[in-house]
Amino acid sequence: MEVDELRELCLTMAEKQPGLVHDIMHPPTQQGGYHPQPGGTCPNWCVCGNCRQMPTEREKVCCGKEQCITLLPDFSVLILDEAVLALARLYRRDILVFNDEVDERKGNRHQAYRQYILWTYGRLGAGDRRVIPSCAVWSIRDKFPDPFGQYTGFVAGRI
Repeated sequence: MEVDELRELCLTMAEKQPGLVHDIMHPPTQQGGYHPQPGGTCPNWCVCGNCRQMPTEREKVCCGKEQCITLLPDFSVLILDEAVLALARLYRRDILVFNDEVDERKGNRHQAYRQYILWTYGRLGAGDRRVIPSCAVWSIRDKFPDPFGQYTGFVAGRI
């Protein structure tokens, strides 16, 4: 491919997918926003030793176990495994007629949150929301990070 053709291709890609240019220039290993790294000071409300600070009081929840739930093999398979999440996202899209996230990391992150709630509490009714422990939240966010470190956090139900 000639240099002029390559330049034209890059310009077309930048017009159609501007986020792609950012992803190339700033790979996801560079974190911004609020994303405390593992191994920092453990908050005083944590029992398991794997929690990190959370932005709101409501989200400052620990799994409460001495052997953290994120260290269980089931957690890795049911919550963090990309094939399991892909199947769950497919089910959600096809059976429940919900649109899938365009950003795969964001889609996997949100599905992992749903998987955790299903694994822990079973199916919740409409408007019934539960706070996910900090250790689980950060384990999911570490696996599927937002390149800008921008996370929504817990949103209380409408009911």
